[in-house]
Amino acid sequence: MQNYYKFNHVQCCKTGPHRLYMLQPHHIPSIVNSNYTCSTPPYSARYLNCNKRSFSDVRLASCKNDDHYATIGRNSANYEPSVWGDFFATYAPPNLETKERLEQMIDEHKEEVRDMLRSTTNAVELMKLVDTIQRLGIGYHFDKEINDALCYQCDSKFDTEDLQHVALRFRLLRQHGFNASSDVFYKFKDSNGNFDEKLCEDARGLLSLYNAGYLAFPGETLLDEAISFARCRLKSKANDLNSPLKKQVLRALKTPLHRMLPRIEAMYHIQEYEEEETRNNTLLKLAKMDYNLVQRLHLEELKHLSLWYKELNLSEILRYARDRLVELYFWSLAGYFEPHYTRARVMYTKYGVMATVVDDTFDVYATYEEGKLLNDAFQRWDEKTIDCLPMYLKNLYLTVIDTIHGLGDELQPSEKYRIRYYIKETQTLVEGYMQEIEWFAKRQAPTFDKRKKPAIDGNIGSVLLLPLLGMGEEVTEEALRWLSSFPDIVMAPMEICRYTDDAISYEREMNAGQGPTTIVCYMMEHNLTKNEAAAKFESMANESWKKLNQACLRPTKVPAEVVNRLVNFARASAPEYLLGFSHGSTIKELISMLFLNPFSI
Repeated sequence: MQNYYKFNHVQCCKTGPHRLYMLQPHHIPSIVNSNYTCSTPPYSARYLNCNKRSFSDVRLASCKNDDHYATIGRNSANYEPSVWGDFFATYAPPNLETKERLEQMIDEHKEEVRDMLRSTTNAVELMKLVDTIQRLGIGYHFDKEINDALCYQCDSKFDTEDLQHVALRFRLLRQHGFNASSDVFYKFKDSNGNFDEKLCEDARGLLSLYNAGYLAFPGETLLDEAISFARCRLKSKANDLNSPLKKQVLRALKTPLHRMLPRIEAMYHIQEYEEEETRNNTLLKLAKMDYNLVQRLHLEELKHLSLWYKELNLSEILRYARDRLVELYFWSLAGYFEPHYTRARVMYTKYGVMATVVDDTFDVYATYEEGKLLNDAFQRWDEKTIDCLPMYLKNLYLTVIDTIHGLGDELQPSEKYRIRYYIKETQTLVEGYMQEIEWFAKRQAPTFDKRKKPAIDGNIGSVLLLPLLGMGEEVTEEALRWLSSFPDIVMAPMEICRYTDDAISYEREMNAGQGPTTIVCYMMEHNLTKNEAAAKFESMANESWKKLNQACLRPTKVPAEVVNRLVNFARASAPEYLLGFSHGSTIKELISMLFLNPFSI
C-alpha cells in the first residue's frame, strides 16, 4: 500500500510576504469575570437579552490605535475544551504486525478476492459477494471488478421472488449510478395495494427492502411506502432476532445503510461478519489487515496535524473558539478514508481549523464593527489592509491567509490554479458570516429564504468544493468549473448538511446569543413550534437525499471518485457527527473505536 503524501515540517512563522505576528496571549482582549450588563449593547452583533445576560469585561485595542481601549461586552458560547488535547501528538499504536508484512499479506489476499469476483457466475452470489466486499471496507481495491460485475448485472435478466435478493440488486445498482427501476417491488404487494404481510416472516428480506428504500428518487412514493412498512415490522421484530442480524437491524433503524459512512460501516461489519456461520475467511482476514494498516496511516496523519496545531497555539490564544482538530479530521476522513487521499485529508483538516476559528469569531466574539473590518480585509486579501484591525484579528487574519497559501505549496504545478478556489470560497464564506451579523446587529428578522442564502450559498464552496482540491488528477479544472455552478449533485449534500445542522444546533445558537437562526426564521414565518419546524427540516433533508440519489445517475459530468466524495459528505451530516463539532465528547467513543482499536488477526 502506497502513501502518496509526504508530511512537511510544520512552519507557523516564516519570513516573506506572509510572515505572521507571533501569537501571544496579550494580543487578544483578556477576559475578566464581570457582572456587567447593559440594556442596549451598542456594538453587539447579536440579538441579546442584555438584562439577563452577563458579559465579560474586556479591554480591546482600538482599530486606529492599539494604545486606545474601549470596554466592550463580549459574548461566549462556552464551548467545552477539546476532549483529546495533545493525545494524538504522542500516541504510539501497538505494533501488531510490521507494515511491510501486512502489505505483503494484503496483496496476496487481494489476488484471491479478485479471482472470486471473476469466477463467480451465479447472479445472486455475485451480488452478495460485492455487497460484503463493500461493507467490509475493501471495495476500493476492486473498483474495476465491481463495476464490471454491476454492468453485467444491469444488462442481465434477474427473475426471482426473493425479496432480499431483489432489494439487494436494486440497492447496489442505484448506489453505483445505474437507473434500476423501483417497479420490481410491485410484485411484493397484495391485492389491496399494500406490501404483503407475509413478508414479515423474512427479517433479512425486510432489512434489505428497508435499506433499498433510501435510494429513492423524488416522487417515488412506492419506496416511501417500503421504508414505512419495513421499519415498522423491523422495530417489532428486532429484539427477537439473533446476532449478527439483530445488530444490523438496530444499526440500520438508526442510520440506513446508504447513509452510513463507509469507514464506520466497515468497523461494525467486520465484527458482525466474524459471527456469520457462512463467512468467507479470506475476505474477513483481508478486511482486518486492511483496516489495521489504514488505521495506522490515519494515526500518522493525526500526529502530524496535532503537532502542526499545537505549534499554531490557537486554542490558547483564541480561547473563545472551538478546539476541534480531531473532530475536523474525522470529518475529512468521512469524505475519503482510502489511503491514497492522505493529502486531501490533511489539507482539508487544516482549512477546517481556519474556517472554524473564523466562524466562531463572527458568531460569538467579534463586535459588529470588528466584523466589518475583518470582512473587508478578507475581501481585499492583502496583508496591507490589516493596520486597522485589533491585534487579535491581525493574527487571526494572517494565520488564515498564511495557512491557505501553505496549502497551495502542497499542490503540483499543474494544480496551482486551485488556490484561486481557496481564496474565492473563503471570501464567500466570510461575506456570509458578515451578512448574518449585520442582520443581528440591526435587529432584523429576515425571511427564511433570505436567511438560508448565506447559510447554504455561503458555505457550499467551503464544505463541498474545497475538500476536492487535495485530491488528484480525477479533479480537473473543467470539473471544478461545473461543480462551481452548484448543480444538484453539490447543492443537495449542502442542503442535507444545512437542514440537519440547523435542526440540532437551535438551542446552542440561541443560548450563545446568535439571534434568529434559520430554523427560527422558519418558525416565525410559518407559525410553527420548534418540534414542528425540526420535523419539517428533517423532511426537507430527506427530499434533498432523493435529489442527490437522482443526481448520481450515470453518466455524470465528474468521475465516480468525485461523486462518491460528495455523497460521503452528505453522510457525514448525520446529527451525531455534527454535534461533535460543538460537543466533542458526543463522538469521543466513536473516534476512540475508529483510531485506537485495531482488529486481532
